[in-house]
Amino acid sequence: MASEHTRGGKTVQPGMTTPLEAVAFDLDSTLCQYELTVEEVVERAIQRAGFDEGQLGSPAELAAAYDTAWWAAEEQLRLPTDELRRTAWGRILSARGVDEADATRLADAYSEIRRETGMSLYDGVSRFLDDLRARYRLGILTNGPSDMQWEKVEKLGLTAAVDAVVVAGDFGIFKPDPRPFKELLGLLDASPPASLFVGNSYEHDIVGARGVGMRTAWVKADGTGECPNGAPDYVVARATDLREVLL
Repeated sequence: MASEHTRGGKTVQPGMTTPLEAVAFDLDSTLCQYELTVEEVVERAIQRAGFDEGQLGSPAELAAAYDTAWWAAEEQLRLPTDELRRTAWGRILSARGVDEADATRLADAYSEIRRETGMSLYDGVSRFLDDLRARYRLGILTNGPSDMQWEKVEKLGLTAAVDAVVVAGDFGIFKPDPRPFKELLGLLDASPPASLFVGNSYEHDIVGARGVGMRTAWVKADGTGECPNGAPDYVVARATDLREVLL
């Protein structure tokens, strides 16, 4: 990890002449995680919706299909979360000969279980944000449907932990589009060279932030593989690993 020094109370990395003023984070899989995996929710939803074991395929197969269909639906439609899930499950199950009513039943069971089981911040995140806020302006920029992402932010207590939150779904655009990054920078009153973006998705977070001139930190939990199109400033296993760099 690169060493750093401070200038006027601001963190300055070697070779970087602009003091760091703002730190912004992605939300899902960067600051927090679902208590259950997609596969675990699918398995429970199948049971709750009254399907026989194996009737729709394996939970693992359905979970993989759902991840693909979910993002396709989300990027094309500005709909509430429940409707997006019904759209995604409708596409998946219609290909398996399941009618719309049964697909809706599974989608609604999936939504119920997600709400019941919820999310949690990763260990150390709350303290990390508190410590960072004493030195920097803090922000969150997250993709996803407006209703779902704002519910997460509020339930996790993050609205009070940072200075600005941008949910890309409010604008019908998604990272790596530069517009939500620029919106967040405006709310933080920070220039791109004086800002660091921390996220787990290279495609959405690192590419998007680099595109507007921000510094970047890639939260790469598996620790394998190479950066596809140029290295971020930092690669860490957890967002809190940046403590030694930023504080």
